Amino acid sequence: MADPNELTPNELTMDELRERIRVAGITVAEHRLAMVRRLLADALAPVRALDSRTIRTVEPAVKFVPEAKGDSRE
Repeated sequence: MADPNELTPNELTMDELRERIRVAGITVAEHRLAMVRRLLADALAPVRALDSRTIRTVEPAVKFVPEAKGDSRE
């Protein structure tokens, strides 16, 4: 059986998690960090499993910018 504290290749280290929490400007109690790391890994698992190369790209939407009043181009 695998050690639940063992990191998978895509999982954050505790230092990386602390840095992300600091940058986000939130406070998480030290005793909750392991739980937050596990929840984050579980939440991101479907995204990480996705092969973006198989998704058809879509062209960006066309943006129409109205001309300013009195601007006539004839």
